[in-house]
Amino acid sequence: MHDLPLSDGFFLASVDRRDTDALVEHLQEREIWRNTFRIPWPYTEADATTWVEERIQHRIDQPAETTFALRNPDGRLIGVAGADDLDVGTTHRARLGYWLAKPYWGRGLMTEAVLRYVDYAFSELAVMRLTAEVFVWNGASARVLQKAGFTQEGRLRKHRTNDGTLVDTLYFGLLRSDLEEHA
Repeated sequence: MHDLPLSDGFFLASVDRRDTDALVEHLQEREIWRNTFRIPWPYTEADATTWVEERIQHRIDQPAETTFALRNPDGRLIGVAGADDLDVGTTHRARLGYWLAKPYWGRGLMTEAVLRYVDYAFSELAVMRLTAEVFVWNGASARVLQKAGFTQEGRLRKHRTNDGTLVDTLYFGLLRSDLEEHA
């Protein structure tokens, strides 16, 4: 797998076992947990190890990488972007998920990473459609998707559970043809 370069030395690369400590460190931030769907709280070393091993096995089983570590110029994991459950070649769509370590918020880095992932997904993963959901209160994440060309396709009422409460999510979609029309 080759790295996917971003600006200022940041890049997307495969997840590996050396990422466990960074995952545990960054995912202690309760605000990341509050804004994501599947990250447990509190986040433990066992959670990180399990997820990393799942990513490694998924990479072995697939013809292409589907989930990337977002790395700073030193190579340290500072976030993730990808489609964890995508089996390449079996479907025309993938659900994008992402998170970013809090010290890097507000810099446009996740928008750049999502744009890079979108290009990769459409060119290398043979998908025609990407989708994403965000909690209604997560305006920053909604803006990331909008800047990457996604369209809000709906509001899913009481669709996800967050901290024991059913909450609404905003549903976004992007078709490969949407980007082709604007090229």
